Amino acid sequence: MFGGSTDDRWEPLLGRLPSGEFEIGKDGTGLLVVGFDGSGPSRNALAYAAGLARRDGAALVIAFVETLTSANLWFFAGSPIIPDSFEDLTDDLRAELSGVGVPWRFVRVRGDTARELEMLAASCMADAIVVGRSRSMWHTFGAGSVAVGLARRARRTVLIVP
Repeated sequence: MFGGSTDDRWEPLLGRLPSGEFEIGKDGTGLLVVGFDGSGPSRNALAYAAGLARRDGAALVIAFVETLTSANLWFFAGSPIIPDSFEDLTDDLRAELSGVGVPWRFVRVRGDTARELEMLAASCMADAIVVGRSRSMWHTFGAGSVAVGLARRARRTVLIVP
């Protein structure tokens, strides 16, 4: 899914990569991956990332991660059904990013949220991953929150927005 324009700046790495080489943050931010699920913290992360992208002339890849263990997973006749949250959020994104002037793309991936955001950032050669801080970020069970998981394992900058 693409944002509202066919801006040439969507290819944020074009012209930044001498001889096809890539270095994170070499000439400023070119691409940010943002975790977005419609929650308050993810909206804060989106707002911060959009402002940063606007100032740096960067693009956004906004990711909605469907986890198969989420409470949003429903079953019908033994088959998992995931509600159309992605489609519902697309209109919200258009409204929120309409006046920002930043090229963006909204994608849907499935799996463990922290792992999928890192894999998406690696495949896009993103400079950073931006996520919102969960309310119970420092007091979580098991593996911890998405932000903590990313901070522990990511191979690029992780911005955790309160």
